[in-house]
Amino acid sequence: MAEVAAGALVAEQIVATGVEVASAAAIAAPTQPLKVSLTQLANVTDESSSSQELGRSHHTLTVIGEKAYIFGGEDPRSRGLCSPSVHVITLPTRDPKVPADVKHFSYEPFPVLDEKTGETYVPAPRTRHAACARGKFLIIHGGQDYLGDPIEEDNCLWLWDTEALQWSKLRGDTQIGKIMAARYDHHIFVDPAQNFLILHGGQSKPHPKPDASTAGISVSLTPPHIDTTSETWHYDFNLHAWTALPSSPSPATAAAYVASSSTLYTIARTALTPGSPALSGKVHCLALLSSPTERENPSALTWETHEFPTNTLTPGPSPREGAALVPLTTGHGRAYLIYMFGSSPSPVPDPKTRAPSTPQHEPVYFSDIWALQLPSHRRSAAAAKDVIREKLPGMQAGTLQWAEAEIVPTEQMLQAGGKVHPGPRVLFSGYDACFGGEGVVFWGGLNAKHETEADGWVVALADGYADNDRYE
Repeated sequence: MAEVAAGALVAEQIVATGVEVASAAAIAAPTQPLKVSLTQLANVTDESSSSQELGRSHHTLTVIGEKAYIFGGEDPRSRGLCSPSVHVITLPTRDPKVPADVKHFSYEPFPVLDEKTGETYVPAPRTRHAACARGKFLIIHGGQDYLGDPIEEDNCLWLWDTEALQWSKLRGDTQIGKIMAARYDHHIFVDPAQNFLILHGGQSKPHPKPDASTAGISVSLTPPHIDTTSETWHYDFNLHAWTALPSSPSPATAAAYVASSSTLYTIARTALTPGSPALSGKVHCLALLSSPTERENPSALTWETHEFPTNTLTPGPSPREGAALVPLTTGHGRAYLIYMFGSSPSPVPDPKTRAPSTPQHEPVYFSDIWALQLPSHRRSAAAAKDVIREKLPGMQAGTLQWAEAEIVPTEQMLQAGGKVHPGPRVLFSGYDACFGGEGVVFWGGLNAKHETEADGWVVALADGYADNDRYE
């Protein structure tokens, strides 16, 4: 009997020691850099109608369920706007061993007549608009028309029902005394838990008209002489009304919404001066709180600003335009913002002259992927790990710190001899989160030769990387 008791005690000590070792290893495991893989969904290079339809830029891509919905943008064939058809791309599974077979469906705009008003519900062709998902609905707002002017629609929201396959719209009244200008190059997000929509930023003045050689195509990204807005608006789906929220400290070049914490994040636009490289950037964040009662307090909604370096001594992404900013989670309460691709912004013209003091700006196109570690969720394994790491010598939690992601080729791509990276690209708004927030999918855009792409890619954590307590 004594031998049995002694054996049980030894077994208990072994188990306890193993747990301690595992816990210590999890705490010591770094949370950065992320290791990610890129998988090409399709390499559409033939002359089929499908490839021609999907080659575009300045469009939006929105994920609903296991499908990506592509809308609007600019057509390289006609050098004009794409039709208001809705294109659907089926997404692959999370398993990298399963071939990324892509199926494409296209739904032409079918006018729906409102018997009460006589209005036909079909959105006009547009580019540089904003899109997001709300349940089964694809939501479209704003954008530019074929002349480059902001589309005036009384700030309504267009809704595409992915089941009924038809359009409807919600009116967009504004609070008394407030004017919400039509805009483009902005961002919209839905908070599914609290059932509201957030709009941020954009441009409300006409874009410079293209010359004859580039008619209909927005060759430039955001010229330095174009005014941008820092406005933030809240849309109530019950009241069908917009309410102005505090504006961000500066205009944004990218924005993302983290629904788990109800927080809006923006990357501040950097104004470059010829001969003076930018040495830092800024992340602005606005917590939308957890209830309407909290948001009614005038002082409750306050922007916070976090500065980060962009020099060679400390890692940080270079200033850029047309980049993707998407939330990504690795589980256990850990979340990041993925910031990838894009191109360098144009320098600010010298105020003493009518033209920039440097030759015509040739943008640098980026192919890098960065991750910003976000504050961990309360009462999670990540939060416990961060508290411990902050108290241990030589360790940091890494909150709000950048690191460039390590790109790992997938076995599928190596065996197939295909591309392992899409190369430098400007994505504009043609991207969204996928795999339940554990990946990013993007389609189209412009490459470094300023050619329109017609393929799609998925960015995901490298196979097996998130399954062995690498993070928590």
